[in-house]
Parts: sequence; structure tokens; C-alpha cells
Amino acid sequence: MSTLRTNALEGVDAKNSITIVAGAGNVTTTNVQQGLCMAWCHYATASSFTNKDNFNITSLTDNGAGDCTLTITNAFSNSDYADTCSSNGVGTAIDNGTKSTTLCRIQSFSNDSSGSSLPLGDASRTSMHCMGDLA
Repeated sequence: MSTLRTNALEGVDAKNSITIVAGAGNVTTTNVQQGLCMAWCHYATASSFTNKDNFNITSLTDNGAGDCTLTITNAFSNSDYADTCSSNGVGTAIDNGTKSTTLCRIQSFSNDSSGSSLPLGDASRTSMHCMGDLA
């Protein structure tokens, strides 16, 4: 088995894609710009507001129980990027629609045993991922 070690790969065309050939001639083309998660964050709002780990996130703002605004370091080209979020211990986490090229606001809601939505609630673990084109 051979190992290629490098600090940079550059495509030969303007599409920013690199073709990967994996065993038995299986060819996969990966778009380097659009095929990666451009920003993500893992944080807690229960007990204390804690940014546990992140990529491309400058800061988090605690807007109150279960409500957080994430500031993105390198802006997206528009506010139509895809974002997903999840929360542990309270139920559902959503993007509340307050979103720009550099901000994404996430809210976590509590659930009772019947699954009915309750007010915003702090979570021990919330995760957010953003995919899209950077500016």
C-alpha cells in the first residue's frame, strides 16, 4: 500500500473537483468546495453555557433558555445554505429562521411524554452543521 502525503491538492480545472479512484477502478468525483461541512458547532446550554467544540464559528450568544445565536467566521455566499441541528435532553432543535450569511439562530424545545411541544428549554448537548458555498 502506498501513502501520499501532501499539504495541498489542486484541481486542473476551475470546477474545484478532484477525482478519486478507489480500488478496482471505482471512480468518485468530489467537489471540494460544496462537498464539505463549512461550519459546525457542539455546545451546551444546560447548567452553564459552554461552547464544547466548533469549526468556522467565531462566537455564540446566549439569548435565553434554549436560544442561541452562532456567529460564523467565514461568511456564506448567501443565506440559503443548508443547516441541520439536534438537541439532547429537551426534544427538538430548529433553525428559527433568523439567519444571515454570518449568523444562525438555533432554538431547542422541550417535549412532554406525549410529544407535545413545550416552551424553549436548555439542553446538555446541541449540535449544528451548515453546508453551502462560502463567499
